[in-house]
Amino acid sequence: MMKHQFRRFTPFQDNQDLQVHDLLTNKVADQDTVPLAALYGSPRATPYKVDGSLSTVVQSMISTGLVRLKNPQPEGLSTRGLKVVKPQATLGLLPVLILINASGLLFISFSYYVSILRYSELAFEVFFFCGLLLMLVPNLLRLISSRSSQLERLCLLCVLGISLYLIQFMVSPLHFSSYDEFLHWRTADEILRTGHLFSENPMLTASPYYPGLEIVTHALSATSGLSTFQSALLVISAARLLMILSLFLFYEQITGSSRMAGIATIIYMANPHFLLFDAIFNYETLALPLATFMLYILVHYKATNKNYRWVIFTAWIVLVAVTITHHMTDYVFVGILILWAATSLFRDSSGNDRVRLAAIALFGIFLSLAYVFLLKGNPVIEYLSRYFAGAFADLGKIIAGASIPRPLFATNPNIPPTPIWDRLLMAGSVSFVMLGLPFGLLILWHHYRHNTLAITFGIFSFAYPISQVFRFTNFGAEITDRSAAFLFLPIAYLLTVLITHFWPTRTQKLSRKATSLIICSISVMFLGGVVLGGGPAWTNLPGPYEVTADVRSVEPEGIQDAIWSLTYLGPDNRIGTDRINRMLMLSYGHQRIVTGLKDKVDVAPVFYSSRLGPKEMAILRQARIRYLVVDLRLNTSLPLLGFYFEEGEVGSFRLTSPISRAVLAKFNTIPQIYRVFDSGNIVIYDVRAFVDRSGP
Repeated sequence: MMKHQFRRFTPFQDNQDLQVHDLLTNKVADQDTVPLAALYGSPRATPYKVDGSLSTVVQSMISTGLVRLKNPQPEGLSTRGLKVVKPQATLGLLPVLILINASGLLFISFSYYVSILRYSELAFEVFFFCGLLLMLVPNLLRLISSRSSQLERLCLLCVLGISLYLIQFMVSPLHFSSYDEFLHWRTADEILRTGHLFSENPMLTASPYYPGLEIVTHALSATSGLSTFQSALLVISAARLLMILSLFLFYEQITGSSRMAGIATIIYMANPHFLLFDAIFNYETLALPLATFMLYILVHYKATNKNYRWVIFTAWIVLVAVTITHHMTDYVFVGILILWAATSLFRDSSGNDRVRLAAIALFGIFLSLAYVFLLKGNPVIEYLSRYFAGAFADLGKIIAGASIPRPLFATNPNIPPTPIWDRLLMAGSVSFVMLGLPFGLLILWHHYRHNTLAITFGIFSFAYPISQVFRFTNFGAEITDRSAAFLFLPIAYLLTVLITHFWPTRTQKLSRKATSLIICSISVMFLGGVVLGGGPAWTNLPGPYEVTADVRSVEPEGIQDAIWSLTYLGPDNRIGTDRINRMLMLSYGHQRIVTGLKDKVDVAPVFYSSRLGPKEMAILRQARIRYLVVDLRLNTSLPLLGFYFEEGEVGSFRLTSPISRAVLAKFNTIPQIYRVFDSGNIVIYDVRAFVDRSGP
């Protein structure tokens, strides 16, 4: 009979070689039943005492659960580094699951068709959720199984990650459609048009100073001959693959289990930004995979225990790339490095590890500060402080009782109430995380408190419940969803530790009841995250035209009007208009949009006022506006996002009736204003007469 050979997984090559050798001499059938507590020198788990006043059933459940949470090693050898070397790696059920993923995409494409034809939201969600579950559940079932190989798990996650990206791609397969995509397209187009970095972008002033995404896209476009949009698709796809690979390998290094790595990676996919926002053309889409890759490099270097200086040098280069790509990703991950380095001072870490962590943390701090203060004109401090100041001011008013909290699940009166099942999914998604974190932290403290990165993740996870308070504000609600992309790194780790300790596979297979419970919990987290990231009334997905609804407000008429302005009016004209026509005129029209962020002028009163009086004329002169673009469709309904022009405009999020059509058409009655273009719904007015009076 052929003898089995074993290969070791590097994280476990420490001071237990003799005991491991004894284990490896046993039969393969006996390996999964060996009490690994003895291998790690941990005492056998003993039940906690529970108050006798509880019922017998509840007492038994709590006792059993607490005993399982004390399990020092829940994973069997087959899913850890100690596994039989097979003659060839197999892909298992990967081909079948690829076909199932394709079927899920078919359901989702049909849901888009249902939405565009204005069928009920229930009909849309039935097909949309069925498609998502058809893609998620079979893959999740295979990932939590102890039978899958490491290669199969990794391939499954890569295929699932790309399949989920295709959901966003199908929203608009021919051109950019998301609000953020248009802003970054302008930055990329300016690099292509001028050949220089750090150009002006009045709608996203920080974007030109963090051009990592645009540099890569432009380089690919220039070398391949592809358009900016086509190059962007390739860059996003590569970033998505890098994110999946980095997540899986990172979690595998810190858990020592391919099964735990697979579960953690798919839990990370449940964060509200993964499906849609982190699959569009924006700087976080590239910066986040790079930063995760940097963490994997550092963990892998520490685990190999070899003095490969080029590995650390690679991590430093990646950190530089993150710094020039996205400010917030840079600051968050530099914060993680600082916390990791500080934690190592109080844990049993080697002197070399402490020095390396401190060095890269200090390098990150120096790089971030130098990029902000030494790069002339970098507006990131003003850009971020303006947003966070508004969010914290809003929260402070709520705490002080000067303002009422924003009702959860509430939208403006023009939108039907959020369906009860969507509310339950959103609440369930957040609740599962909030309920699981304390138990995950308990396990971390019992078994992993000597691991500096585990402690770092435990501390970092406390930011999740804190971030939830911003859901009650109008201006800071976005902080909660955007922070999830970072906070789910430790959350996925802690929840995976909880799942694998509560339902260990070391001694027996998962029961059907346990498997069903795990799948249902993660599915609720995933669907709830999708609903949270889908925007009010699914504005980030295809559907009929809506007023100020970003993706659903982008349509051919607005695009053609912007192209006309470039052709017949020329580029770089100073234009005042609403949110949607701003992004179209900025990108397709190459116009200079007047914004409060860049010009410190609020043009909304010019449109809201019933007459063009001295105050409104003063705004036109101060902003030096050449053309006004008026979309008459604004009067058909309230803005779905809560405002027509800019987030901080007077009355934003508190509008009770649409803007009057007569107010929008008032420019037709003023002799000094000329109507130079009229497409039926969109009118362009020449207001140079008011600007020329005051000079440049």
